[in-house]
Amino acid sequence: MTTTTPTGRTKVDLKDPADLLAAIPYILGFHPENSVVVFGQRGPDRKQQGLTLRVDLPPPGLERDQALDLAARLAATAHTGATVAVVGGGLPNPAGRPPRRRFVRRLESSLAEYGIPVLHPLWVPSITAGVRWGCYREKNCGGILPDPRESVIAAVATGEGHVIRESREALERLFEAGPAETLARRSDLLTRLAGPPWGEHSVVEAGLDEVNAALARFERGDQEITDDQAVRLAWALSLVEVRGACLLTAAPAESPLARTAEDLWLRLARELPEPESAEALCLKAHAAYARGDLAVAGMALARACEVDPEHSLARLLTAALDAMLAPSEVAGLVLRQREEEPPALSLGPFGGTA
Repeated sequence: MTTTTPTGRTKVDLKDPADLLAAIPYILGFHPENSVVVFGQRGPDRKQQGLTLRVDLPPPGLERDQALDLAARLAATAHTGATVAVVGGGLPNPAGRPPRRRFVRRLESSLAEYGIPVLHPLWVPSITAGVRWGCYREKNCGGILPDPRESVIAAVATGEGHVIRESREALERLFEAGPAETLARRSDLLTRLAGPPWGEHSVVEAGLDEVNAALARFERGDQEITDDQAVRLAWALSLVEVRGACLLTAAPAESPLARTAEDLWLRLARELPEPESAEALCLKAHAAYARGDLAVAGMALARACEVDPEHSLARLLTAALDAMLAPSEVAGLVLRQREEEPPALSLGPFGGTA
């Protein structure tokens, strides 16, 4: 199966091949295996970093289709150049040349049809300190990969609270549903509930209070969710007005509120039964998208669409992701909306809510 993960979370220097290769896990959020990573470059001098695409290396017979798809995606977002990095894919041949050369040639040719030159095609067996990396065009081009954990980008990512997973599969496990027995019990409670759990008066205000209380608990480190809290939060997130207020927590991404809210959405994505979990999955996807972590955003949206294929927000965000709407544009929309109306959700100065 071939999957595409666009990402734009961290800026890197495209000039040093070794540093660029070492930065890949911190750009993607996980250590890729048997992948091709395409770094888009923009501007007439090709010095501006564009989007980064990661796909699984195609099986035999699908190289051309994969190359055409990657090229079309990069061309759709005004790129003027690209750097290609193959991670894994086999061993060098007896002459020391990197594997998957035919696929790289097809990718270069496909990109050239859109006027996008590949400035540097690279290969590395894995993103591991001390392995030897190489180039596809020059036999003597290459070197020893530095320790990714000691790079500048690693320090920046760690300082910003980013967690790097060992594999894509490890990242996907973030969205696995909780214990089946717990989810079944909560689903039954929601089914038997005849109306809002707060009565009919000021339902939206009660829903906002419910989310604010959960944010306060999470900021204090109390991340356990009881059955009663799960039912109340599921009801709260089902309200359009409450969901709109939740979306406004996503920016600025470095704020304590944004980080706490994103932690809450992820926990609820696992603690709520289907289809109610789709609301939390969409909020998690939106928050990850706004801060540039498009790998996590894509996984959360894929799970949301599994839970509720007709979910309007999931479909809207998926369309934006497929069209490669820049994360800065998503964050900008949030910030403009926050300026127009006071946020209904916030963290108090001492761990409470305001």
